[in-house]
Amino acid sequence: MPDAATQQVLIQVRHAILQLARQGGYIDTVMRAGSELDRLKMYLEMWEGRRPPLPPRPGQAPVLFPPFPGLEERPWREASQVPEAAALERHFPAVLRDLARLEHAELVSYSTDIVQGGQWSVLPIYLAGERVDRLFRPELAMDATAEAVESLAGQCAAFPLSDVLFSAHTPGTRLTPHCSWDGFRMRLHLGLKIPPGCGIRVGTESRGWEPGRVLVFHDSFEHETWNTGDARRVVLIADCWHPGLTVPEREALLALTRKFEVRRILALLRIPDALEAPLMARFAESERTDPRVPRFWPG
Repeated sequence: MPDAATQQVLIQVRHAILQLARQGGYIDTVMRAGSELDRLKMYLEMWEGRRPPLPPRPGQAPVLFPPFPGLEERPWREASQVPEAAALERHFPAVLRDLARLEHAELVSYSTDIVQGGQWSVLPIYLAGERVDRLFRPELAMDATAEAVESLAGQCAAFPLSDVLFSAHTPGTRLTPHCSWDGFRMRLHLGLKIPPGCGIRVGTESRGWEPGRVLVFHDSFEHETWNTGDARRVVLIADCWHPGLTVPEREALLALTRKFEVRRILALLRIPDALEAPLMARFAESERTDPRVPRFWPG
């Protein structure tokens, strides 16, 4: 659970997003929509305090956006029942070829208070809803991996709280128990380099990665990872929409979060200062070309 100071910041962020959505006409637009957005109407009413919130689910506590009504929630999903998992596994050889180019590259050290010992380093491909490897590390552009993720039917790389990245843990790294920002996504981990002594717990169940296989879970539930082995662990992280969200709901959530002012608030919670200026320019350009924004934000 976030500390008191972080919780206060998150309260302020939620209030700011709701204020923008109200003033910019987003909430009114949703409320005038047809029955296809009835769950989102209910969600916004709960978020504004005009309707009681959902009762808490054991182990699930997204820190920024509260749980969405009407979704089937459980920590793990079996990869055999998730079409995106099988599709990503078919791209394993291509992803490995991209990974080979990172063996001697300097990755970004992920500085966060959930890292306990060791080092968590990443190469983002999509971050804050934008393709960033070509923007910041063109010499390490992971085109095959990006193409693999973009081909997944349920992928949500454009959603500003989703990620597509290579994630490495050095020996001795542990990420302490935490929950993600939201429950709109399910997270895919494609095992790449998996030494003995590595694992992940989501909810009450722990599992291990296997090279070429995908683990599927919802990171809105409490989870932690560890590498007690003697070699670096690497996985590819990719996010897909929660399968219970309909296409109109996904489009409306994208419209909410790709509005420049909302996107800027979300990005400043999670991106390094050095990335801010180039990403803000991308955000502004994306808003000008995204048809969802004017459709939902008339103000």
